[in-house]
Amino acid sequence: MQVLALVPVSQFLGSLYGAHPGLCNVLIDTVFSLAAALFAFVILPAGDFIIGQEPPEADPKTGAMENEGAYRAVLYTCVAAHWITLLTAVAVVGTTHINPLPLIGLAFSLGCEGGLLFTVAHELLHSLRPLDKALSNLLLCSVGYMHWTYSHLAHHRNVATLKDPASARLGESLYTFMPRSVVGNLRDGVVMERERLRARSIPFLSLQNRRAPQLLMLWWVGVPAGLLTAVGALFGPLAVGLGVAQALTAIFILEDVNYIEHYGLQRSLTRSGRLERTTAKHSWNGNWLVTNSVIFRLQRHSDHHAHASRPYQALQNIPEAPQLPASYPVMMILALCPPLFSHIMDPRAMAYSGKTVNK
Repeated sequence: MQVLALVPVSQFLGSLYGAHPGLCNVLIDTVFSLAAALFAFVILPAGDFIIGQEPPEADPKTGAMENEGAYRAVLYTCVAAHWITLLTAVAVVGTTHINPLPLIGLAFSLGCEGGLLFTVAHELLHSLRPLDKALSNLLLCSVGYMHWTYSHLAHHRNVATLKDPASARLGESLYTFMPRSVVGNLRDGVVMERERLRARSIPFLSLQNRRAPQLLMLWWVGVPAGLLTAVGALFGPLAVGLGVAQALTAIFILEDVNYIEHYGLQRSLTRSGRLERTTAKHSWNGNWLVTNSVIFRLQRHSDHHAHASRPYQALQNIPEAPQLPASYPVMMILALCPPLFSHIMDPRAMAYSGKTVNK
């Protein structure tokens, strides 16, 4: 059964910040402000260590598809919860005096919740339902990353190749990968939009053409910018700063996850000179129960890339796929230290490079 991650609780305690000027109380408020971050990077790994792997299902697809409406309702609830949380936070920051430390903690917690929003947006953008596509864009608007609805589809096409900016290369550090991925994802989004326009024979000046003058899309830039302008007008510059900080944190978390999902794995050329098809061996797999319950089984990434249209509740564990040595939160922290991450992951990546997984 899927569960929601804890959302930051600090925004609901905003009135306490001004009333607690003492250092001890500020530190207590800071701990509260970090609730979601502590949940993501302390409680989740501890739960994975204690509980371990998900048990094998007899037929994971049957029951999952019978209750598809309930599983989809969880995604819709996350969309509403995220926007309520974010809007409440900027309102509190704009109307309440908050000490700097709790404010920083709040921004980091909101960014961690934003990391969860990417998993929800990811699931919705793979749907064929127009409503789901729209809700995915609504979520991504809150972090200024709306082009991801297109660039992620390019990622599926080019995954585990040098053409894909979101596939980390063997020996590449997180800090080298991240700017390449951010810029490359924007570029891929533009390319995918061009293809969409060309396929539909939409002229350049059509209202359906979302392209801005410098090859940026009007919707991608204008909607988040308009949102920040409205926040500034209603709640002031500090609330705008909070919005920007949580967006940057969420994007950092997204790219950290991207980094570990395909690190060092590469598709080979066939005898005909074409790239082999994407299979389960081109993504790192994880099956830790607690983290999977919160991030919509994203750790079963091998099956997702082998069957991109398969909904999260039906994703299967593939034991013979490349296996991460720990769950996502642990691997994300390890990635911050490139020598340690490389020491752990490089031998595993090289060991899997010659294996075949066709499931």
